[in-house]
Amino acid sequence: MGSQEIVFEKIKNDFQLLSKIVMKQLSFDKQLLGKQPDMAVMPEIEVNEGLIDSLEVKLRSEMISSIVLYAPRAIDLRKIIAYYDMTAYMERIGDHLLNVSHRLCSVDRTSEIYQSIQPALEKLFDVVDVMTQNAIFAFACEDNLLAIKTIAADDRADLLHAQIMDSLSEASAGVALTKKQLSDILQIGVLAANLERIGDNATNIAESAIYIIEGRDIKHHG
Repeated sequence: MGSQEIVFEKIKNDFQLLSKIVMKQLSFDKQLLGKQPDMAVMPEIEVNEGLIDSLEVKLRSEMISSIVLYAPRAIDLRKIIAYYDMTAYMERIGDHLLNVSHRLCSVDRTSEIYQSIQPALEKLFDVVDVMTQNAIFAFACEDNLLAIKTIAADDRADLLHAQIMDSLSEASAGVALTKKQLSDILQIGVLAANLERIGDNATNIAESAIYIIEGRDIKHHG
């Protein structure tokens, strides 16, 4: 294996590691969102966020070096560009997952407001969880149909997000709220927005998969 192939293989392996850590963060946040959350996972969530940031920096450096040193062919350059974009999207997903975990820790789980919204939050989380995993697999396996399926699922995530925001508005309409209740409504709103943004980034990953498979950039084209 030549030097260029070794570098490309390193990029691939580091990206797989990044993907595994992000998916682990998804599983941790799912635990926190459940009815019996295990807050003991928070330290590992924080450690994983540091690993995600470090891997992003490492991958970007490897990809830039590969372009400068080896002047890759068009097909390889397309893959490097897609990996570069994907790394940014994965890091953003990691940031949103960290935000979700922090919001979940600050909300009163026993409150009527949270319990009324929790089923919708779980539905939204399940949708973006599947979207993220499918997007990663579509990219890794160059599965065009799975990428298209991921993109289509974003409409469902947007709808659930809108329904949650409507429910929060209804919960606060014409009601004298305590400071804690108002804080919880705001925190839940931010939490839902972060989940919706995870879906957006999963869509971006799926679009990058299509870029690798077809050489076609479908961003901003519906």
